[in-house]
Order: sequence, then C-alpha cells, then structure tokens
Amino acid sequence: MVDGILNSASVAVPRGAHMSQGEFTQLVNAAFKNYHSVLALARSPLANSALVKPLLVLDDVSPTADERGHALRLVLQWAVHRLAPGPVRYPIGTRRPLDDPTWRDPHWWRYNILRHRYLDPLHPDEFVPGGRFTETLTALTGIPSTDTFFDERNRAIREVAQWLWQQLQGGHATDELQQMALAAAYRPLKQRPEAEALLGVAATFDDVFPRSLLLRLATEERLPHPEQSLDYLTAHRFLLTGDAGANLWLSPVLRSFVYGRQPQARLLARHRLAATYYLEQHEPLKAAQHLQRAHRWPEAATLLLQASDDLLEELQLEELEEALQAFQRGQLSPDLWREVQILLSDLLAKSGQQTEALQACRRALAACDQPVDQARVYRRMGKLYEKHNQLHALAYYRQASERFPPNHLEFLNLLKDRAWLYILRQEWRQAESDLLLALSHMPPGRRELQADVYDALASLYRHQHQYEHAIRHAQQALALREEMGDLLRVANSFNNLGLIYNDMGDFDHAIAAYQEAMATYQKLENRGLTAGTLLNIGMAYHLDGRLAPAIQTYQECLAVCQEIGLPLVEVRAHYNLAEAYAQMEQPEPARHHWRVGYQLSLRAGFDDEAEDFLALQQQWPILQGQAEERPSPPRQSAPAGPSDWQSLELDEVARCALALAEEHGRVTARQLMKAVHISKATATRRLAALAQQGLLHRVGQGRGTFYVRGAPNPPPAAAPTAAPAQGVGAATPLADLERVARLLDPHGVRLQHCGVEALGVLSDPQAGGQPRLVARFSRLPDVLTFLALEQELATWLKADVRLLPEALLSARAAAPAPGSGMRQAGPGLAEEWSTTQVVWVWQADWIQG
Repeated sequence: MVDGILNSASVAVPRGAHMSQGEFTQLVNAAFKNYHSVLALARSPLANSALVKPLLVLDDVSPTADERGHALRLVLQWAVHRLAPGPVRYPIGTRRPLDDPTWRDPHWWRYNILRHRYLDPLHPDEFVPGGRFTETLTALTGIPSTDTFFDERNRAIREVAQWLWQQLQGGHATDELQQMALAAAYRPLKQRPEAEALLGVAATFDDVFPRSLLLRLATEERLPHPEQSLDYLTAHRFLLTGDAGANLWLSPVLRSFVYGRQPQARLLARHRLAATYYLEQHEPLKAAQHLQRAHRWPEAATLLLQASDDLLEELQLEELEEALQAFQRGQLSPDLWREVQILLSDLLAKSGQQTEALQACRRALAACDQPVDQARVYRRMGKLYEKHNQLHALAYYRQASERFPPNHLEFLNLLKDRAWLYILRQEWRQAESDLLLALSHMPPGRRELQADVYDALASLYRHQHQYEHAIRHAQQALALREEMGDLLRVANSFNNLGLIYNDMGDFDHAIAAYQEAMATYQKLENRGLTAGTLLNIGMAYHLDGRLAPAIQTYQECLAVCQEIGLPLVEVRAHYNLAEAYAQMEQPEPARHHWRVGYQLSLRAGFDDEAEDFLALQQQWPILQGQAEERPSPPRQSAPAGPSDWQSLELDEVARCALALAEEHGRVTARQLMKAVHISKATATRRLAALAQQGLLHRVGQGRGTFYVRGAPNPPPAAAPTAAPAQGVGAATPLADLERVARLLDPHGVRLQHCGVEALGVLSDPQAGGQPRLVARFSRLPDVLTFLALEQELATWLKADVRLLPEALLSARAAAPAPGSGMRQAGPGLAEEWSTTQVVWVWQADWIQG
C-alpha cells in the first residue's frame, strides 16, 4: 500500500512564485525517484530553487543543467545523511557489508530505506530469491511487513522534505552544504596535480583576469604543461573563459576554498608578480590591491595616493575607499598614514559618512607635526560640521586659517567654503571679505576655483539685493566654465543666473536661464537635475502669476521624478501643485496633490516637508474639504504691545521673530529660519504659535504669507458707502488683509513695472475707519499711470479703491514733486494720518519670502 501523496513519479511544476509544503514534498519524492538521472534532476523545479544555489560553487550565475542536477543530488545526500541516528561507518558511495549491525536496527530503518532504495540501490545479484528492492530490503532490515516498509518509507520522505523545506526558507545549513559541494568539486583534482597547482595560481585573482597573466605566473613557478592543465580546468568549468579565450574567471566561493590551501610564501610571491603586471598595464588600483596582499604596504599606499585623482574621475570611489580602509597604523610611516587618512576622509565625506570621515580626520590629526598639515585637517573638519553645527565649523575654519600660508591652494578653498557658511548665516561683511581675499591670492590657471568664488560672490550679492553685482559675477563664473568646456558646471551657472533673475522679479529672464540649464542637463542625460530645473521653471511661472504654465511644468517635473525615483523633488512638486490649484480655486486636484504629497513625505521620512503640507492646509481651507475658501477672521483681542513681549518669558526663537517683525514691519518663515538656523517647517510652526498667542498676526496665504506684530485693530462697523464689486459681501473689503495680500500676490511684476515698491492698508479716522491703499513708489508716476494703476487695483481686489502715495502720510513730508500729479490727493492729509499705522500687505522684496 502506497500513500497517494507520494505515488506519482512525475509532478507538475506548481504555478506562481510560492508552493505549498504538500507540493514541495511531492517534488522531493520525485527527485528521489530520478536520483540517478542528472538530466531529470536538472529539470526538477527544486534544481532551479534557492535550495541548490549554495552548491553551485563553479558558477552560480549561469550554471549548466548538469551542475544543477549534481547540486540537487548532493542536497538529497545531505538530507538522507541527517536521517542516520549515529555516525555512518560506510559513507554513501562506498560498499556497505551485509553484516553491518545497523542494517537491522529499527532506528536506522528510514536511513536504510532511502539510501539503498534510491542513493545506493541494491544490485540485482543481492536480491532475495523471487524478490526485488522491497522484499530484499525488508529481509535485510528485519521490517516485519510490506505495509510497515512503505509506512516507514513515506515517513522518511516527509522527514527529509521537512528538513529541506526549512533549509529553503531559512538557509540554516547553507555553509555545510557549500563545504560539501566544494569538497565534491575539488575531489577530481587530486588525480590531476598539475591542474590542481595551476588552479592554486589562479586563486591569486578575485575578479576576471587575463589568460596571459595566469600562464606568466605559471611559467615563473615552472609548472609543467600549463597549457594542457588550463585546457582541463576550462573544459571542466573550474575556470570560466570569455572574450574569445583572452580572459578567465574563478568563482569567489571556489577561489576562497583553493586560496586557503596555498603556502603563504607562494601567495606573497604571486601577488608581487601580479602587482608588477598591473603596473605595466596602467591599472593602479589592482596593482595596489596586490601589493597590499603581498604585504608591501608603503608601496601600495604611495601608489593609491598618486593615482587617487584618476581613480575618482573613473568613478572608482568605493573600490578606492575599501583599499584605504585596509591599512593599519603600524604598517605605514606617520606621513603616509596621515595622507591616507586625509584622502579617506574626503572619500567618506563624498559618500555622506560624516561620523566616519571625522574619525579619519582625527586619526590624521594625531599624525600631524607641522602647522600646515594640521590646517589641512582642520579645514576638512570645518567642512564636515557645516550642516550640523555651524559654530563648530567656524571654529575649525579659524584654526585652519591661522595655520595656512596665504598662498596655499587649500587656504583659498577654505575662504570660499567659509564664505558660503557666512552667507547662510547672513554675515555679509565676513563673506565678502573672505571671497575678495581668495580672489586676491588666486594663482593663474585655477579657473575652476575662480569660477566657484565668483559663484559665491553672485549668491552673496543676490541675498543683499545688489543684483547688478550678482549678475556680473554669475556671468564671470559662466564664462570661465564655458572656457573650460565643463558642461555640467555651465548648466549650474545658468541655474544660478535664473535664481538671481527670479529674486529680481524678472521672471522671463529667469525662465530663459533655467531653460538653458535644462537643455544642457538633457544633453548630458542627467534626468535628476532636469527634474530640479523643471521645478524652478514652474516656480518662476508660479511667482509671476502664470498658473497654467506653472502647473504644466510641475506636471512634467512630477513625471520625471516618478520615472527615475526622486522622492524629495516629487514631494515639492506635489506641494506646489496643491498650492497652485488652490489659488485657481480648483479643490479636487488641489486636495489630490496635497494628499499624495503629504503621504509620500511621511513614507519617505521628510518631516519638514510633512509639516509644510500641514501649514499649507491651514493657509488654504480649500485643502480641508471646505466648500468655500474663507480665511478665519483676525483675532479681536488686543495684542501685546512692543514693550509687553519684552517682559514675557519667551525663548530665543520667539524673541527673534518678534524683533524681526518690529524691525522690518513683518517677518516670514524664511527670514526666521535664516536668522536662528532652524528648518522651514519649524519656523512656520513657531510663527503660527506666536499668532495663536496674539503676539503676531498672519497675513496672506501660500507663498505670500507673512506675519505682523499683533492683530490689526478691527474696523468699527459702518454702513457700506458703495456696493461691493462682483458680489463681495463685506462693506470694507480692504479690511480683510489676508484676502488683499492673496489677490495682490500674482501681480507682483505689474506692480514693479509701475514703480511700486510696497502696498499697505490703513484706516481713515476721518471716514469711519474705511481702509485705503497706500503705495510706496520708487519713482512717482504721472497722473495717467497713477489713475490706471488705481483702476487695476480695484479690478484685482474687486472693490472700490482709493490709492494714496506714502509720501503724503508723513507729517514731515514735503509737498509732492512738481508735475507728478500726486497733489491731486488734497491738502492736509499728512497731518490727518500722521499717527495712523500702515499694515504693509505686499512688497517687492517679499516675493521670495
């Protein structure tokens, strides 16, 4: 009687990526029945599973069917061996005498059945009269009946299948199986000592290596008949060959097994010869690696230091880092050790391993006895601390600058790097001093560094709103990079010019510069930078109030990000799309992009961006699923006065925010994050908290959001003097400062073209508290331009607007300029409104705030 589960000799391959344990047991049963056909075993699904992968010691990437079949056979041998309850005196593959007492031991029945029915089947000459396998095994083992025999057999199959299933799932016996396969693969070489010796020479190399090099080393060792031995090794796939026989490869598993069997003296000699060969072939990294294995440490270190620039250009950063990590302190002189650690620190910093890079710097510092060498290390430590502790960074930069001679090239790099840090901290004078000093000591021919310094100067002057100087230095950087033919840096220069034009409000030139950069990035097939530039172009359209092309460009950016996987840029594109659709009062796409971007920021761990999304939702109620966008009314409680908050127990961030609001009339999240060096999300959250306390009041939404001191005094109720335009229900629409700021935001370029530097709202005490608009002009317009601007403002704000120039509000102001037409506003206004506070709701240099 045979269990039906195990009855079939051929089992269909289970569909899908997974199989049940029952299906797996059927495959094991079928494999035992096909044990003596390597071809049949190779066609089993088990031979193409992870079960046999550790045993493919000759080639686990492209093994032959024969190798897979033999591997599965070894797996079955291993599993049957585990059935033995004790040591096996006669291993599988050797003759077992019939008087062995374990034949009739019931504890050995399952082992005996599977071994001598499938792995070492009994010979027909050994069959009992009139019987075959079953009857003969029953007689030899003393199993009382045929039913008991088949019951024990099926239990043995299930037990073996259980072990193999556990191995497939967990790999607990991988090392044991691999060693078993290595011993089996290496066994035939014991009959071919010449081939075994040549394979030992081949184990010198851990990658693809030239056939000619192997024969060269064999000749040096005077191995007999190396060509014939090599033919044997390749024919039996101990060595794989390719490139028309020019190159060879030995599997890492087999290499490690063979390498450990070689005499140490021969290994050292072989590595020295290999290093000589690779030096002749101008492959310094491979030469250095063999020098290290030959224990020629100083030669290896010197070679790596000399070749480091070329290796980095060839993008061999990881291999170079691994080679440098292999050195120990006692193997090198102090000078070599110091230089190795400095280079290692640079590589670790490039790969973002700040802690490890600092450790390398400290190891280098311990080997420094000259000030200039200490300066080189301190400069790197300053650079490493820039993003995490700016005060530490400046302290290390100071230590370095005190030790560098003024004409040292690294000193010029220090000045440039420190200037960028000063720019970040808004310490403009120190930044400019460092950059001008760097230019004054710049040696001839250092165009790349010179261009970098010009870039920094352009950024410095951009932040100071000195746009003419910024553009001039950005163009100088661009010219130098074009001379060098460095396309990537040329594109970066165009991007920098775009940022400057963007800050100026010259969005057409900004977009043109960004498009020049994007064309180069596309030529270089750099899709990551292409996506970032698309985001910049979209923002320029967005800030210019051209929402339709902004949305289209954001969508293009989003498509690239999703295709190549740029989660941070993708999150920002979703944020901008949510804001743009909210401005266009399209709730469905706005909410969609808000939701997708917020969820992605949470999954990717972008905490600051996630908080930005929450702040955006508070600014735009349309994102909260409300039917209409209605900003919450201003707080009616009296705000703390200028002197009140000084006596409150506030932390440094809160005090800085309130001081900025008093000094500049307003404060933005960007201003606060730069002033106290916190993230944008934290700055936004802290400003919102101050607004909730009544110490600040939020004005505007989205990119135009800013905060002013306290809440504006609520206008007293008054009957409307005119019907609001287009159904606006408020009698005094200008009293809603958030609405005014939001409606003005898209028209920044037009206002600048009219010479407007700022627009504010004030309450007229002579007109029942009705707010009016006040304009600060860079140049006073003529009467027609002034009246046209007043009409445009009325259209944008959907309200009757009376526009007043700021010059009329000062009690000390002189009469308006002759011919300007501004005197039409009437006499006496300066005295009437001299004590009235203006709340500025739009300003030209707030566009990027």
